[in-house]
Amino acid sequence: MSLYTKYRPRDWDSVIGQDAISTVLRTSLVQGRVGHAYILTGSRGTGKTTTARILAKGVNCLDLQNGNPCHICAHCVAFDDGNMLDCIEIDGASNNGVENVRDLIEKARFEPNIGAYKIYIIDEVHMLSTGAFNALLKTLEEPPKHVKFILATTEIEKVPETIRSRSLRFDFKKISEADIVKRLEYVCEQEGINAEKEALQIIARAARGALRDALTLTEQNAVNGDISTEYVRSTLSLIEDSLIEEIISTIVQNDKEKMIAILDILRSRHAEVRGLFDQILYGLRDAMMASFQGKNTTSFVEYSDIFALFESAYGRIKSIPDGWLLIEITLLRAVARGEKAVNNSISLGGVEGTQRGLGEGTVGVRGKKDTKNIQISEGKEIRSTRDDKTTEKQKSTDTKKIEDPEINSEGQAKKEEKAETPSSTFNYIRLLEAIKNTKATLVLDLKTARFEQSDTNLTLIFSKGWHHTRANNPAMRTLISETLETLYGGTWNILCRLEGTPGANIADEIF
Repeated sequence: MSLYTKYRPRDWDSVIGQDAISTVLRTSLVQGRVGHAYILTGSRGTGKTTTARILAKGVNCLDLQNGNPCHICAHCVAFDDGNMLDCIEIDGASNNGVENVRDLIEKARFEPNIGAYKIYIIDEVHMLSTGAFNALLKTLEEPPKHVKFILATTEIEKVPETIRSRSLRFDFKKISEADIVKRLEYVCEQEGINAEKEALQIIARAARGALRDALTLTEQNAVNGDISTEYVRSTLSLIEDSLIEEIISTIVQNDKEKMIAILDILRSRHAEVRGLFDQILYGLRDAMMASFQGKNTTSFVEYSDIFALFESAYGRIKSIPDGWLLIEITLLRAVARGEKAVNNSISLGGVEGTQRGLGEGTVGVRGKKDTKNIQISEGKEIRSTRDDKTTEKQKSTDTKKIEDPEINSEGQAKKEEKAETPSSTFNYIRLLEAIKNTKATLVLDLKTARFEQSDTNLTLIFSKGWHHTRANNPAMRTLISETLETLYGGTWNILCRLEGTPGANIADEIF
């Protein structure tokens, strides 16, 4: 017999981690006010089926002991032996058709065989078909006086509202690690298993709040009669805590060479990807708590940023064929996060990535022998080395104007107007900021575009047809043109086209 079956709770005092639910149901038995239908929901291994059985057993018990079944009366003995005809357990996954439910309803009309009530426990009730739910609805709403329904599900959102509203609902929470460890210690003591406390803590964490899973892992790791920390780590493909701490420390210190060495170690250990992500996230959580309490010199915000990076990557595990590729890239991104100001505009490929890369200092212009640093800050335009040449040329022109009295004020104004719209001063982000105040929905389309700009001609290149269609609307092009005229003067020509021809994107304008 498996451990989780052998040590399944038989009364309310033995139920782990669901004190509030146990108290309410125990009280209803004591007062004789048991409802006609219950729906128990929560993640797997939290005690839903166990609670349903204790309630069903208590309803027909001949000698309740403070709300607990007595375990010795004829009805309790029959229940324990599986011979209680008035308690029917149904698996909703394999009996999910209309005919199955109609058969249930037909039999529910008959009086109980020996007990006071007929109890129907439907496990995984969310698996019933729409027709089956509809067939059950009327009986659930007005059941015979001798019938009680107990429904259990891990996915309450799939149960129709009409069913939920006619049942008393109880939400089962995940069982805490402390409660799981305490229960495992009791089981190990009863079974004569010598288990290390740290090993049980690792099992409790791996169970993710499911006591049944924890008992299964305990049984799996107790094949030799002992449960050691090293053996548990090996069976769960986990790495030692000291290496997790080393990984986090390396990320904080931005030590790239050390991270490469750590990646080699992780490959040699063949650590399971999801488990490794879990360990790093838990390690970051502990570091954040220490920082929050002033026990760590690294700022809470920095740990929070690193946590967000791993959390985001964790959500993509199922969509990445090679999990190791994901963990490697995530670790490299984490250790190189200080370069975010440069890299975001390239890796994200859109305006949002560029905007995030804009406010943190200086960016070097690559691809030129004379590298000039461009100061970038919010609200300022991005100017390249061409600005210097333009400025010098303008100064020369201004000097010539002063020396040449024949240049009239009108000619001077025209030249100054022309100097106000050089292509080097064009800023795509500034354009989006200006349009956002007028037409925020248009900005969403423009953020997906690349651009080509020459003088007062702006070409927007879209990869998606629907973005192109909306932006190419005459009214939208007019709005873009008028906004540019307000910002830079002149008459602007706007052209929108789909991807397919070469063009510069916004990253090229910065780098």
